[in-house]
This record gives sequence, structure tokens and C-alpha cells, in this order.
Amino acid sequence: MTFILTLLLGASIYLGPLADPPSTSAEDLSYDELLNRGVDAFYKSHWDEADEIFNRMKREKPDDPTPHFFSSMMSFWEYFLIEPSAGHAEDFLRQSEEAVKLSKKKLDSSPNDTTMVLMLSGLHGYRSLVAAGESNYRVALQSGLTGFNYTRQLLRIDSDRPDARIGRGMFYYMVGTIPSGMRWASNMAGIRGDMEQGFEELKMAAESDSYVRNDARMILMYLYDRESRYDEAINYAEKLTSDFPENVIFTYKKAQIFENAGNKEKAASLYAEIVKQDHSRLNEVTEKSREKLKELEKLSLIH
Repeated sequence: MTFILTLLLGASIYLGPLADPPSTSAEDLSYDELLNRGVDAFYKSHWDEADEIFNRMKREKPDDPTPHFFSSMMSFWEYFLIEPSAGHAEDFLRQSEEAVKLSKKKLDSSPNDTTMVLMLSGLHGYRSLVAAGESNYRVALQSGLTGFNYTRQLLRIDSDRPDARIGRGMFYYMVGTIPSGMRWASNMAGIRGDMEQGFEELKMAAESDSYVRNDARMILMYLYDRESRYDEAINYAEKLTSDFPENVIFTYKKAQIFENAGNKEKAASLYAEIVKQDHSRLNEVTEKSREKLKELEKLSLIH
């Protein structure tokens, strides 16, 4: 799903489902086929399989930032969609640092490598969101600015491309969340942007025919929920769970949004579905869903 895919692969490598039959052994796959298999496992939340594939890729091509990016994104998703804990934030920032370092090294040796520009734009954008979530506005602004500098390179290529809109939308939203007491710093730097500008850019990416639209939907689902705009959040959650029914993280986030919106019955149904699945890797999702079910059951008894 993803801006992630754009970040890593441009428009050429991953454009849809797996190219190789599911029965094909991973040992028999080429490096690019391994990437396709790993990406497919990642977005279906089959993370044990994804880990195995990305670790093999790191051994085969230690200078390639791609598998490091996906490894870091597991922690990012855990922070972004399951539990915004300091531990998940620290894991993501630490793991993504290696992807940043390798991407920068490749871009330095090949300044016209658009894929690396995309990679760095996205990495810094995600780092800014996590830092903002931890109220570390200095790092958020620094990462946002760095990422936006890479996004500007994309805008010079084509200002309407959806991946550039995602980078721009995340940056504008981040600027819009800076507390008024710190806004002077961004004003002095000539930085302008607000939350609604960010949403509009992200919506245009989400409504595009590009394969990055799902990443834009994921970000909109999260941000609209954060801003208590539940109808809009549910709209994007429904799209994601329809396209990716195996992704337990999207189901969990949709349940949270329904609960926040006051639809306890629908939320309980989704939490029960997750508990029944009992995901072997993402046991945090299962446990949280089990706890939520107990809370909702108590509430129903009270009322």
C-alpha cells in the first residue's frame, strides 16, 4: 500500500499483487521478486514472513536502504496505528536512521536518483510525525524541513504527482500543529502551512489513481481520528479494510475510530474479530482488543 512503495520503488517495480505464485519458495526468488514478496507480506501484516525476507535482503545487499526502510516501518505502524508509546517511537527513529544514512549515501553518489529523493522525503516526513506525536517539536520541525526540501525536488519534476502531495500534505499538517507559542520560529524561517492545507493535499493523493493512494488514506484515517473528525476517519478506514481485509492493524484502527465516535456495538464486533484471529506476531493488537471488549461489555451491563 503506499507512499512507501513509491518511496522505494518509483513507478516501476511494485504495481500490484505478487508477480510470483504464492507456492514459489523464497529461496528461488530474485532480489526484486523477494522485495515483492516481502511487501505483500508487510501489507497483509504477515510480519514474521516479512522480517525473514527483509533480513535476507539486508544480507544480500547491505548497501540497499529498501529492507531497512520496511523494517523501520513496522515500528512506525505500531506507533502510528496501535499504541503511540515512547518505546515504539524510539524503535522507529533508531531503525529509520539506518535507512536515512544508506539513502543519503546513494543519493550523494547519484544526485539524480529520484527513488532516493522519494525515500528521503518520506523517511523525514514520517520521522517528523513521530517526533510531533512525542511533542518533540524541535526534531519534528527539523525533520519536516529536511523532508520538505526533498519534496521540493519532486515538485520541480511534477507538482501534481500524488507522492509529492503526500509529502507536502504531511508537512503542512505538521506546521499547523505547532503550538502558537512556537509559531514564531516557523514564521521566521518563512514556513507557511496549516492543517486544512495538509488535509486537502492528502485528499487529492487519496483520490488519485496512483498506487500511493492507500498510504494517503492511512494517514487521513489517523489524522481525522486524532482531530475527532470521525465520519471522515471512518470513510478512509472502510476503504482500507475493504482493500486489505487481512490487515489486522487496519481493522483495529477502524474499531478504535468507531469506539471514539460512540458506536460501541460496531467497535465491539471488530475487536471480537481481532481476538478471534489471534495474530501470532501482533499480539499487542490481540491483547488490546481483548481489554477493549471487556471494557465495552462492562459498559453495556451498566447501561
